[in-house]
Amino acid sequence: MGMADRVGAGANAAGRGTSALARLRAMTPERVRAWFYSDATSAAIAWFAVVAVLVGVLGWFFVLSPYGAPASPVYAEF
Repeated sequence: MGMADRVGAGANAAGRGTSALARLRAMTPERVRAWFYSDATSAAIAWFAVVAVLVGVLGWFFVLSPYGAPASPVYAEF
């Protein structure tokens, strides 16, 4: 029995390794989609976070970055 086997067996015996893997497997796209479109408070917080990030990107693009500025004439550089 190697060192990796002993560490894995200890983690499984403690219930840490299998529960995290089971939680990861349980997060299928269908379940995540059902949660995201549900009436749960955590889903509302997730929606708010997504909207805040998108508004922040638009604000950065039009206010802070030079990409949103209108083009200046070529002769203005000379």
